[in-house]
Amino acid sequence: MLNSIMSFFNAPVSNKVPTGVCNVQGLYEYITTNPRLRELTEQVRSVADDKQEYRRRKLAWLPYVTPAGVFSYCKGSGLLVPSGLLVVDIDHLASLKEAEDCRDRLAADPMLNPDLAFVSPGGRGVKLFLSYRIMPEETLSQTFGNAVQAAWSYLELQYGLQPDKANKDLCRGCLLAYDEEAKRMKN
Repeated sequence: MLNSIMSFFNAPVSNKVPTGVCNVQGLYEYITTNPRLRELTEQVRSVADDKQEYRRRKLAWLPYVTPAGVFSYCKGSGLLVPSGLLVVDIDHLASLKEAEDCRDRLAADPMLNPDLAFVSPGGRGVKLFLSYRIMPEETLSQTFGNAVQAAWSYLELQYGLQPDKANKDLCRGCLLAYDEEAKRMKN
């Protein structure tokens, strides 16, 4: 679903009004080439061992998107158009190298077939954007919830990974990080 659109938000994360919209291809280009995002990511990662300062910086400095769709305001009732995407966040990997290896392994998985995979802001995690089919006989919330649960179960069973359970909400934002080796689904 390379044309799936989502809202883009400037930092800080407390900003709930979107700046604009983007699609997966545009987002891929942004996270792999933007020099300002590169600088911010380096500054956030430089304090990754200081949990309080790391959290403060990433929430104050990094832009974010709502992979689940376009929102007028970042809250559940603000959804305007669903994208058919969800984000899975894998945290607490041992190192940047392990995160890069995990990103590459998951990006190559034919069952997951992620639209986008990149290393998270702290450098010890992976963000996956996965497509799901919106089912007309279910509410969007039910379809989204079922897709999230299926992705989590697959990652736990196939790879022994424990995804961050905070990403179960349709309106959940995803902080962006520079990753020139990010992977995207091929056309």
